[in-house]
Amino acid sequence: MNAFEVLGLKPCLVIGREELNRVFREAGKWAHPDAGGSEEAFARLQAAVDILQSPARRLKTWLEFKGLEVNARGSISNQLMDEFARVGKVTQHAEALIRKREAAQSALARAMLENETQLCREQVELCQSRIEMLVGGIVGKFAGLEGAEVALLEPALDWCRDLTFLEKWQASLRAIYTRLM
Repeated sequence: MNAFEVLGLKPCLVIGREELNRVFREAGKWAHPDAGGSEEAFARLQAAVDILQSPARRLKTWLEFKGLEVNARGSISNQLMDEFARVGKVTQHAEALIRKREAAQSALARAMLENETQLCREQVELCQSRIEMLVGGIVGKFAGLEGAEVALLEPALDWCRDLTFLEKWQASLRAIYTRLM
């Protein structure tokens, strides 16, 4: 599916959430089942918005539109390897703490873990902030790709892979944070 085409957008990398929401609302006026559309058409619109809201998936779709084959698997940049180590350490600590909290038999035992839980939440938030900053750094480079020749898009293939990993880590950290609440 070409998400840009489904939403009636020209293929572009720089698009804000507000613009996507506006385009979705406009397209939804005819595609929604309550407006005479079909569930299938509306589901396609929703899937297209989901793709374009994700920087990794938007970049992948855009690169494929440009005729490049994108493989989101493989090794990540050295900078992300360091971040992966941090995320892994925080994730392991959080999972161990969650297990301790689940095993706590009394309110007192759970209360005694509250300080450690708060510190762990703060570590998770810090990781989330760092990842958001890394995502923002890559997304900030998107504008420079818009008019580039296909031959100059090679770095974007690596960015796509890095963004895919970063988005997975974001989802994992959100889930862990929720479990720490």
